[in-house]
Amino acid sequence: MTGTTRLKYTLGFIYCRETEQVLLLNRMKSPWMGKWNGVGGKLNPGETAYECIVRETLEETGLTLPQFRCRGILMWDVREYGTINSGDVDSGGLYLFTAEVSRQQVLDFPTPQLFDEGILHWHSVKWITDADNLGIVDNVKILFQNDTIFNSNVNDLFTVKYQDNNLVSFIHLPGKNNVYLD
Repeated sequence: MTGTTRLKYTLGFIYCRETEQVLLLNRMKSPWMGKWNGVGGKLNPGETAYECIVRETLEETGLTLPQFRCRGILMWDVREYGTINSGDVDSGGLYLFTAEVSRQQVLDFPTPQLFDEGILHWHSVKWITDADNLGIVDNVKILFQNDTIFNSNVNDLFTVKYQDNNLVSFIHLPGKNNVYLD
């Protein structure tokens, strides 16, 4: 992948098609403290997004997974109005990845497990997408509805907008990631 703009973060989801489970991290720090999310983190200088997701996965799970596949990028716009920092805007983006593992790899990685970043646990896609599930990052829930994340590719763009900690829009734009490539 080549391009002109570099994003700062990666986010990856480790998935077993045979069991329809995803390895999620319940974060112990911001952002998304106390919510289930994928693994990933900040790119180091000179590091590609792919190198970052492989490194962050090893750091956060102990797993070496070279089979990550880029699923596009997610850009966010967060606005706070009803707070002491009223009018603050945070915007940014990250590279999205998935890695498929076998049933045996799931069995070889029993959960829950506590790591520095939080608690790791295998969750079913049905649990992730359940309408009553308030414990997962809300845009992650949408990514897994109708296999959206698995039907996307490096050229896809996802945008999310939040206002006062509430998701107000989630848009999937297939083929529109033509700027933010690593």
